[in-house]
Amino acid sequence: MGLVKKDEQKKVDEKKEEVKEVKEEPEIVKRLKETEDKYLKLEKEMEKKIQQLVVEYTAKQQPLLDERKKMLCVEDGAGEKTGTPALTGFWCKALQNHPAFNDLVREWDEPDVLQYLQDMQHSFVDPEDSDKGFNLKLTFAENPYFTNSTLEKEYKTEIENPYCGEQKVLGIKCTQIVWKQGKDVTVQAVAKKVKGGGAKKAKQKKEKEEARPSFFRDFFRDLYPKMELSPDAKEMAMSMQEDEAPYGGEDEDDDEEKDEETLVGQLMQFDFEAGAAVKDDLVPRAIRWYTGEACPDDDDDDDDEEGDEEEDDDDEDDDDDEDSEDDSAPKGKGKGKGKGVAKKKGKSPELKAKEAPKEEASSSDPSA
Repeated sequence: MGLVKKDEQKKVDEKKEEVKEVKEEPEIVKRLKETEDKYLKLEKEMEKKIQQLVVEYTAKQQPLLDERKKMLCVEDGAGEKTGTPALTGFWCKALQNHPAFNDLVREWDEPDVLQYLQDMQHSFVDPEDSDKGFNLKLTFAENPYFTNSTLEKEYKTEIENPYCGEQKVLGIKCTQIVWKQGKDVTVQAVAKKVKGGGAKKAKQKKEKEEARPSFFRDFFRDLYPKMELSPDAKEMAMSMQEDEAPYGGEDEDDDEEKDEETLVGQLMQFDFEAGAAVKDDLVPRAIRWYTGEACPDDDDDDDDEEGDEEEDDDDEDDDDDEDSEDDSAPKGKGKGKGKGVAKKKGKSPELKAKEAPKEEASSSDPSA
């Protein structure tokens, strides 16, 4: 028995040595890493000083942003009172012109509700370290829709990979909107089916509220890892997956249901990019987004679309030529495979209807 135990221990020791040999790095790699770590240390020092400059100059720029707000809030005494009476719908139009908000701002959000948006501001979660996240603050004039005077968002982040600067979103916390009676634009009334028949039953009209896409729903949603998504949030994440699928075919993962964690991650990344657009683009250069001067140049996309249309037209012409040749060709006789024999068209793939997401109750943030 003693010999057996010794043999087993010997095998274990040999395996440990093998693992150690695999993990052991060449001396040159170790030295290169040490050199790079010194470089990264200096880079970190530089970033710290840059952040100090950012904080300093942000404070110097703030009076200019305050002046902009003051100019937009000047009332001329006539017309409807809005968030920016000097230029009604200023922030609404700036948001609509930014590509990050193309699918977020809906027709029932503007101009009715967003016209009361008065100002947008941002700040850092930690002024000494921008990698820890940022805050957004949207100020609204008194309006008939909700009682909040400000709506705020907090993005908490960290650097996940220091070697490529990859940032990880830890959580997104938003102000809860307090809607006034019958003014919630994030829901819609739909007719509820009445069981049974008869004229009396038909007259009993019942309605229920259902969630619908809205800037005030999709941009003001708490998000954190491993949360349970509400049905509307899950539907939004699934639609984002469809948009990312390759043109002309389904995504490779379409047949496999994405797990909840993946969907949450997609929503958090999408929301973070929209928030960063407010911080980096809209707050500092709002008037250029309002006028459209800051909008991306779509000429290249238009050229590509025109080129695709021309190619499609050429293909159609080629198909017409082939058809005319087939029509003019003599038909084959008997059972022989002559030129006149038509080829069978391939069966078009059937489009499978997307199943509606099962209803799941949203869980609250345990950290709240």
